[in-house]
Amino acid sequence: MGKPTKEEIILLFLEDPKKLADEIYNKRVPKSAKIRTLICDLGDPMCAYAYAKYVDKKQTDETRQVTCKDFRFAYYYARWVDRSPRSDTRQGACKDPYWKEKYEEWEKECSLKKK
Repeated sequence: MGKPTKEEIILLFLEDPKKLADEIYNKRVPKSAKIRTLICDLGDPMCAYAYAKYVDKKQTDETRQVTCKDFRFAYYYARWVDRSPRSDTRQGACKDPYWKEKYEEWEKECSLKKK
């Protein structure tokens, strides 16, 4: 099978982000900033979060920026990708009272662990 098209990459990712991660690991799809940008250009916070968590397995400004457009995924990104509070994810999460409370509780847990 040849190199997948942009459309095939997007469909593979939307089907299951872990499958795209496997394809990158198996070297069928090259890991690149172009693919990250392709996924982020979808403008979907869930997609950006999933790409950061399952494919990049690290934070980037590009995925964080898209993710912070949604309060729930801003919280998830901070907690499970950044693994620490940040002002931009806090700002994204605090747009909703429920997620603001969750973020603040988690932020307190983080500060207690540092002591």
